[in-house]
Amino acid sequence: MRVNTLSMKLNVRIEEAAVKEGAIVMSGFAGAMPCETVVAADEAAHMLRLCLKPAIIKLVLKAFFTRATPKASD
Repeated sequence: MRVNTLSMKLNVRIEEAAVKEGAIVMSGFAGAMPCETVVAADEAAHMLRLCLKPAIIKLVLKAFFTRATPKASD
């Protein structure tokens, strides 16, 4: 996923997800730096409601059934 701000664009790669202290904790890398993203249950419910649009559901389902193309190495 990519996070865009006014000052920078940052690629975030989530490696693990778990529940800790009543929140969803996702660990991975933001650029080259290790990072942790914490999402409270009410925030996750809000995100789910936002994503229950036909176009988003179709995109996610398509991703499940589409083979990823290998990336060319430099």
